[in-house]
Amino acid sequence: MTIRRRLLLSFLLILVLFAVNLVIFYWSNQKRQTSVEALRRAISRQILISGVNQNLNDIQKQVTLLSEITTETPAGGDAAGVAQFKAQLEKVENQIGELQSLSEPETRKNIEAFADAYRKLSASWRIFYENFGINQTKAITELAVRAEPLTQEVLQTRLPQLQADENARVDSASVNFYQVARLTNRITLMIFAISAAVAVGVAVIVSEQLTRGLTRLKVGAALIGSGDFGHRIELTGNDELTELAKAFNEMSAKLYRARHELTLANEQERMKSEQLETVVDQLRKAQDQLVVQQKLASLGSLTAGIAHEIKNPLNFVTNFSEVSAGLVDELRNSIKEQNERIDPKDRQYIEDILRDLHQNVSKIQEHGKRADGIVRNMLMHSRGHGGERQMTNLNPLVSEYVKLAYHGMRAQNTNFNVAIQEDLDSTLEPVKVVVHDISRVFLNIANNACYAAYEKKKRLGDGFSPTISVSTRNLSSAVEIRIKDNGDGIPESIRPRLFEPFFTTKPTGSGTGLGLSMSYEIIVQQHNGAIRVESEIGQYAEFVIMLPKPNSKAT
Repeated sequence: MTIRRRLLLSFLLILVLFAVNLVIFYWSNQKRQTSVEALRRAISRQILISGVNQNLNDIQKQVTLLSEITTETPAGGDAAGVAQFKAQLEKVENQIGELQSLSEPETRKNIEAFADAYRKLSASWRIFYENFGINQTKAITELAVRAEPLTQEVLQTRLPQLQADENARVDSASVNFYQVARLTNRITLMIFAISAAVAVGVAVIVSEQLTRGLTRLKVGAALIGSGDFGHRIELTGNDELTELAKAFNEMSAKLYRARHELTLANEQERMKSEQLETVVDQLRKAQDQLVVQQKLASLGSLTAGIAHEIKNPLNFVTNFSEVSAGLVDELRNSIKEQNERIDPKDRQYIEDILRDLHQNVSKIQEHGKRADGIVRNMLMHSRGHGGERQMTNLNPLVSEYVKLAYHGMRAQNTNFNVAIQEDLDSTLEPVKVVVHDISRVFLNIANNACYAAYEKKKRLGDGFSPTISVSTRNLSSAVEIRIKDNGDGIPESIRPRLFEPFFTTKPTGSGTGLGLSMSYEIIVQQHNGAIRVESEIGQYAEFVIMLPKPNSKAT
């Protein structure tokens, strides 16, 4: 039932109750008027009967006084007295007529009988009065024969009976009046109380239903407004509040679906963004690799030409330095054979010259070989070709070349010393690599790690313990090699340039800047792997090498 119909029915019910109250009021008023009218008529009859009784007694007394006069009066008597007597009789007749008009059906018979008896008595009294003083005998005879019995019937029988009946009727009408008043008052109060109770009940029921529905709508709207789109407003019925609740539920369901779709769209956008970032990162890496390859290609062409041009002069330098060293030795031996023929002072001078000459030639030979090594590295870097690949367990290989780097540094400087910590995965699977090239990578990185740790040791002194950490891990599609030192770390600003050719942070003469660039080419270009650096300034630097397993993609 709709709210409008519910309110309309409530209003109609209140109107019906109001109409019932009006009907009861008019009915009660009618009952009161009827009882009042009955009481009024009864009292009026009682008053009339009393008047009739009074008038009849007065007439009776007058007749009795006249009957006691024995002397005769002249004919025609007292005309004024006769008229007055007739007026009294007519007055009583009028009163009896009014009494008859006020009579009730149940009392009308007695009143008619009383009226008939009075008419006879009135006629007899008229005869008596008309003949009194004229025909005294007829008057006295009429009085004695007819008037006296009729007087007895009217005054002592009929009239007392009427008085008694009317007194009873007045009492009955009074009782009925008060009963009707009490009854109508009770009925009026009862109907008013019932009407008020029904109206209040209807108002409470309707307001409670409306309040409950509005409260649920308010709570539901608040929850939906706070974002709880899964909430549903539970209202039953077919009124406007139920329709409004259904509209709220439909709106909530649409908002829930819209939010779900928006969440999915955001998730898809996020995934696309991540994919795009991945693609951009791959493109950036590919671009970097392309730049490196272009640099390496240009450098290869340049270094190949330079190396070939420098190689021959270096060969002459190194070869003739070796020949010169041999000639110095032969000259020293010849002088020793002619020792006795040469003046001691001159011999000492010649030996000093030969010793200096031998030292100079040795230095030329040493640096010629170092230059020849640089040229060979440049040629190998520019050619970019490797040897034959073979399945290799990298655990012993990395351990061997880290130790080789340590001993090489120690051979150059007897004060050099670092601790080597190994954490090699025993489940590491063999991978297919060019052993010679991978060994060079391990040796280059280990050399850099030993150099960085020892430089920090020289700066901090005995309070610092230089350490090289080597670890391997067997991953799902690749093997991982980590070489870490506890040196000063690598600044963020130079990390992008670490794998550029000829880039070095070592002092002039201590490094060529080709070690990491060749390592990058060997790992990334030649073996389809990955190499990256992780570092924290003042704490450590760690190179991470990923080499793919057979039949797997590069990591």
